[in-house]
Amino acid sequence: MQITAHRGFGDQHPENTVCAARRASRFADAVEIDVQRCGTGELVVSHWNEVELVTDGHGEVGDLSATELADLHVEDSDCGIPLLTEVLAAVPSDVDLNIEIKETGVVADLLAALEGVENDVVISSLHPDPLWRTRMLDEEMPLAFNFDVRPEANFETAATLDCEYANPHWTLCFATDVVERAHDAGMEVHAWPVGSQALAWALVRRGVDGLILTKPL
Repeated sequence: MQITAHRGFGDQHPENTVCAARRASRFADAVEIDVQRCGTGELVVSHWNEVELVTDGHGEVGDLSATELADLHVEDSDCGIPLLTEVLAAVPSDVDLNIEIKETGVVADLLAALEGVENDVVISSLHPDPLWRTRMLDEEMPLAFNFDVRPEANFETAATLDCEYANPHWTLCFATDVVERAHDAGMEVHAWPVGSQALAWALVRRGVDGLILTKPL
């Protein structure tokens, strides 16, 4: 059972920061982070477009410079919104990376940033376009499609993209046959976001292959 730290265990640490990735690496098999482009062109690690949702600042990631983002305080911590390269450097090579792409147009730069990275990496997204672009540029990169509320359409997309992972919201594991269908198609199932021991045990009994946890359990 693989344990992945969702946003670096974002319920316990300031999410998607260097300190979260470093701390989560001690307890998880993999660290999940979100990637988008900032106003000065660099790839940064943030789930949210609007920085006020998680920091003391205002504005959108796509409008602010990397320096301005680094100077913010994520969830009242001393950690700012970091560059992707900083987070990659903080995760030990024996810990896997799940990198979720939050917008189109970053795939080529992301793959370039991953050159020389020794970690095992999975590229994931809620949207098919970044995964299509990844598959076109790198046929060997493992892909994970994050399922939303449309399991049938999501499953068809994951199968067409030849994804190695079908990652559903945990509710779909109980309300649909997504676990069985994914296994029949040769895909692993990693459920998200899991925040309690009871839910984790129920998902294990349901037959999932991995848990994407919001905090250590």
